[in-house]
Amino acid sequence: MIIIKLSKKVQTKLDNLISFLKDKKIIVAFSGGVDSSLLAFLSKKYSKKCLLITENSILYPNEEIKTTKQFAQKYKIPHHILKREPLNDIVFKKNPINRCYICKKELYQDIKKFMKSGNYDIILDGSNLDDLSDYRPGIKALEELNISSPYIKFNINKQEIREISNYFDLDVRSKPSMACFSSRIPYSLEITEEKLIRISEAEKFLKEKFHINQLRVRHHENKLARIEFLPKDIPKIIMQKNMSIITNKLKSLGFLYITIDLEGFRSGSMNEILSLNKKKLIITY
Repeated sequence: MIIIKLSKKVQTKLDNLISFLKDKKIIVAFSGGVDSSLLAFLSKKYSKKCLLITENSILYPNEEIKTTKQFAQKYKIPHHILKREPLNDIVFKKNPINRCYICKKELYQDIKKFMKSGNYDIILDGSNLDDLSDYRPGIKALEELNISSPYIKFNINKQEIREISNYFDLDVRSKPSMACFSSRIPYSLEITEEKLIRISEAEKFLKEKFHINQLRVRHHENKLARIEFLPKDIPKIIMQKNMSIITNKLKSLGFLYITIDLEGFRSGSMNEILSLNKKKLIITY
């Protein structure tokens, strides 16, 4: 058995986080990613009472629900699947630049109902220190609803979350980051069920066909797909045979034009437009 040690700096942050969790009755907004999984594990281990709540909607892959259930069962943590219909919100569908604010606020308002009925003390969100370096309007919703983001509170970044997850030998420690499917659609371009399903099916196909864990299929106007692969994966993808396979499949899903982004995968690439075109984009509170 390999014994993993944390640096003094990371150990101090972990100790602070554990002290924060102790003696509390906690709800964790649980997506199944590495951030919320570590919060779920630590809350179960150190808090007085813990409940995991996972959103089930068209915005996320169905496979993730299975993953969250398996994690909850493995660590014997009470778990609730919260069914949501975000496309019922007309403002959200218009896809303003604060789309994440609208969605997060509605989600956490729903979660707060469980807080009252179950006599819980606090709701935890897995936003981490690195999220503050990008455009994250959802954080405003968390602040307004008094949702706690302990990673931000204790200055814990993504790499440190992975280190701590490795320390506790969590299976999710190397899991790639994931964002909802609406983040694949440029701001101000309407979010529809058709587009979300097309994105979901395209990403699922590419991951399974080429055994790739991390990628994005961005859905632009005129049914154009801009695929972001990790730079290391691009060489094996651009073989002529593979290009034909990708083109044929994505066109069968309804895309008209298929492109590969030469810059490769980068989280939040849709936010790059904000500095160029902010005045033309919608924002609604």
